[in-house]
Amino acid sequence: MTGTPQVQTRDTAPMTIGDWIITMILLYIPIVGLICLLYWALSSTGNVNRRNFSIAALIISIVAMALVVIGLVFFGGMAAIMSEHGTQL
Repeated sequence: MTGTPQVQTRDTAPMTIGDWIITMILLYIPIVGLICLLYWALSSTGNVNRRNFSIAALIISIVAMALVVIGLVFFGGMAAIMSEHGTQL
């Protein structure tokens, strides 16, 4: 047995329409979709196109959640200030 390491190559072939349909169906399942996104984004093997899509989807999700939290804090603070002064919307 020789000590030569095996090189893992990434799949750079274009994904078929069927592959994309299966990917999208899996992403629509609430918890399974998140697990799949994390697996595909962090996997060192697999299709490069799916990996890049997963990373982009995770970045967009994180930005969207941050904007929601900022909006809730801002509008929640405004509602608290208005309720202290007896102002109604």
